[in-house]
Amino acid sequence: MFKFETLTSVNNPKSVHGMYPYRGKISSIDAQKIVGQFDKNSILLDPFCGSGTILYEGAKLGMDVVGFDMNPVAVTIAEGKLNIPHQKEEMLSVANTFIDKAKKIEGKKKLSTQAQFYFHEKSGDQIAAIASFYGDMPAYLKSCFMGAVCLTARGCNHYMWTSSSVGKNIEPKKFIDFYECFLNKLKKHFYPLEKNNSKIYYSDARQVSKILPKNSVDYIFTSPPYFDCLDYTAYYAKIIYDIFDVKRDSIRDSLIQKFNTYEKSMKEVLDDLYLVCKPGAKIIFVVGDKKIHGKVINGGEFFNKLTPFKLLEVVERTYTNSTSQVFDEINKTARKEQIIVWQK
Repeated sequence: MFKFETLTSVNNPKSVHGMYPYRGKISSIDAQKIVGQFDKNSILLDPFCGSGTILYEGAKLGMDVVGFDMNPVAVTIAEGKLNIPHQKEEMLSVANTFIDKAKKIEGKKKLSTQAQFYFHEKSGDQIAAIASFYGDMPAYLKSCFMGAVCLTARGCNHYMWTSSSVGKNIEPKKFIDFYECFLNKLKKHFYPLEKNNSKIYYSDARQVSKILPKNSVDYIFTSPPYFDCLDYTAYYAKIIYDIFDVKRDSIRDSLIQKFNTYEKSMKEVLDDLYLVCKPGAKIIFVVGDKKIHGKVINGGEFFNKLTPFKLLEVVERTYTNSTSQVFDEINKTARKEQIIVWQK
């Protein structure tokens, strides 16, 4: 059986996972410890892969990994992590080529009023200029671009925002050199994989069996979104969507997180995942208690009512050094996290 530790720290800043402040992602330390117990010659699926933390840690150990997500920002970050080229200097040269092109049109391209709101005018002009070439960038540079946008917005607001939360608008804005942030992101989070056999789909977790063969997956390991918890299109992601003038409503509505449809949707996910798992496959869901209408719903009990899989164990642990723990202190709740292990 698997061993699950209670972590004293969930931070791992010196890694590829600091590339972008994706809200709600599982700790890379936790993912690493759990994935490290899997058979390396196997296929790992994360149907709610988010920014690719679990996928990257699995691929780092040599596993074939497959991810699904309906948030385009998350998919871009995940693809960037898993497709870092091995030649750092060559990648820097490519990045500088885009910067040189951007400098030639800087000021001619402007962010929308909504997007410019977060930045110093010159920082915004730099972002608008280099965003013109975004479609031509390789996956890793696209993810570095997104990470640099977040860092620049934070800096323009005098670093009064946290690394994961957008705060109040601070005036006057401070000029932050976006090109420099872009290059620094590239250099700081450059951790290429020795082996990369990964596939990431911008697709619904309820449709996995339409893409993957039946009885093909050895492990499923995921931390699914919980209902009415986080808006995965908000925070720094909203700034990204504003820059590219993407309407968030349709993306948000496609995600499984609304309380009134969550149970039905998650049942559909689990039934579909059952089809792609091999007999004997292990499934790990990291979930948690949720307070709704004044009542705390136990995550483990909630999901076990929906699953077609055989329950092996549920391990419960308290949140440690996380934002969940902070909110519990404020709201005087004592929520816990459950790790559910099932088998087909």
